[in-house]
Amino acid sequence: MGTHQKSILTSVERTRQITIVLWVTLALNWFAALLKISLGLYTQCMAVTADGFHSLSDGTSNVIGLIGSHISGHPADKDHPYGHQKYETLASIIIGLLLFLVSFGILQRAVVAFFNPKTPQVPILSFVLMGGTFLMNLFVVWYERRKAKELYSELLLSDSWHTLTDVFVTLGVVVALIGIRLHLNILDPIFSLIIAGLIATAAFRILKESSDILCDKAVLDPLGVEKIVRSIQGVADCHEIRTRGKAHAVYVDLHVLVDPQMSVLDSHRLASIIERDIKQSIPGVWDVVVHIEPTTHGHEELENHE
Repeated sequence: MGTHQKSILTSVERTRQITIVLWVTLALNWFAALLKISLGLYTQCMAVTADGFHSLSDGTSNVIGLIGSHISGHPADKDHPYGHQKYETLASIIIGLLLFLVSFGILQRAVVAFFNPKTPQVPILSFVLMGGTFLMNLFVVWYERRKAKELYSELLLSDSWHTLTDVFVTLGVVVALIGIRLHLNILDPIFSLIIAGLIATAAFRILKESSDILCDKAVLDPLGVEKIVRSIQGVADCHEIRTRGKAHAVYVDLHVLVDPQMSVLDSHRLASIIERDIKQSIPGVWDVVVHIEPTTHGHEELENHE
C-alpha cells in the first residue's frame, strides 16, 4: 500500500473518531438543554431558561461541527488538490460567530433585567438539576479537549471552548439562584454581564486562531526547519522557508542550494531525503516542496535578465 493511500486511511479514521466525539457531546448538550429549559419553564426563572437555550446553541455547534468534519475528511481531489481540511476551520469560524450571538443575547437579557427585575421560584430541585448539568458540562469539556489533543483537531478544541462557556453560564446561574433566595436579585444581571464577556473572549480566540489558518500564517519556526536541512549531506545552504496550515497538517516549501555539478537524479534523491527528514523530525508535517538551486545561481542576475 502506498504512502498516499495510508494518509487517506489515516484521514478517514481521524474523521470517524471526531464524528463519534461530536455525536456524544451533541447528545449530552441537548439532554442538558432539555433539563434546563424544562426547569426554567416550570419555575418561570429567566436565567435557567436562558441557560437552557445556551446549551441548545452548544448542540447547534456540534451539528455544524459534524458537517464540517464530514466535508474536511474527504481526500484530495482534482478541484481540491490540497484536501478539504479548511472546511473544518470554516466550521470553527461559524462556531465562533455563534458564540458572539450568544454573548449578545445574554447581554441584552441582562440589560432588560436591570430595569425589569423579577423574582421567580427557586426550589431545591433547581440546585440539584443545575448541579447535575454543571458536572455533565465539565465532563464534556474534559472529553473534547482530551480527544482534540489526540486527534489534533482545532474543531474539537474550539467546540470545547464553547462548552466551557456553558460551564461558566451554569455556574453564574447557580450563583444568581442563590442570590434570588437571599433577595439579591441584582446578582442575576451582574453575573450575566460577566458571562457575556467570557463568551465574547472565547469567540474572539476561536476566530483569531481560525483566521490565522485561513490567512496562511506561518506555523513553524524557519530556523528549526533550516537546522534540519543544513544537517543533511549535500546541502550547501537553504532559504525562503515558508510554512502554512495547522498543527496536524503543515505544508512546507523551501529553496535548497546544492553543488552545480550535482546530477538531476542526485538532486531528486536529495530532495526526497530532505522531505523525509523534515517529516520525521517535525510531527504534523503533511507535505514538503523542495526547490533545488545551484550555489552559483543568483536571484539578482535572474531579475536583471528579465
